[in-house]
Amino acid sequence: MIVKERNSVHEMVDVLKRIGPMTENEINKAAFGYDRNTSFGSNKKYADMLRRGMRKGFISRQEVGPNFAKSLGYDGRSKFIYYANKTPEIMCSAALDNEWANESI
Repeated sequence: MIVKERNSVHEMVDVLKRIGPMTENEINKAAFGYDRNTSFGSNKKYADMLRRGMRKGFISRQEVGPNFAKSLGYDGRSKFIYYANKTPEIMCSAALDNEWANESI
């Protein structure tokens, strides 16, 4: 039986954390090897995945103007640059739970 790996929002977030801010197409190439400029398939799956990551708060985007886009090597149009949000670390351990329990006594 062949096990097919499913693509996930977390793969996009991992790529953004590892590499840094990127455009939508750059994220798709780095995370899944999908280039919408040279592929015949639909981009809907990956676009929906990116929007889901934004809705959940894992990913944010910033519009950059034409001049900044040119300085990054893109054409003269405005672009959206996506980046991973910092996720808060939640302290959780048995020792911490016991310490808090002892404080409440």
